[in-house]
Amino acid sequence: MSEVQRSLTVPELEQAFMNDDHHEAARLLEAVGRAREEGDDNAVREAFAAFVEFNREHFAREDELMERVGFPQKDYHRQEHAAHLARWEALLAGLEDGSLQGADLVSALDDEIIPWYQRHFTTMDALLARFAERAAGG
Repeated sequence: MSEVQRSLTVPELEQAFMNDDHHEAARLLEAVGRAREEGDDNAVREAFAAFVEFNREHFAREDELMERVGFPQKDYHRQEHAAHLARWEALLAGLEDGSLQGADLVSALDDEIIPWYQRHFTTMDALLARFAERAAGG
């Protein structure tokens, strides 16, 4: 079992698309962890690229929801998305140009990405999901 599988717990929120997206993000991170365990730097890069691209799309879906429901913390939430996406894009660029190896990504996964995602799921996204549910009359 990879560190990712041991560390990332996806809560069920009031928005189905967020649940689906969060499970997919966890699956993509697990693929990065599996590739790293296999020692395949090319597979690590490809799996991490898929994770980054998926999150661009996921964050856009959340941004649209925040706009639609008038979420009061939308600016801060968007800033969080943008900051972490920029960091992940920098890590990916390092994997692509060879300045970062698959083994180097492990500390970013363990120390940054997984803990941030876990906090983000259970705090900011949970708040957004509840707010959107209430805005819809639920």
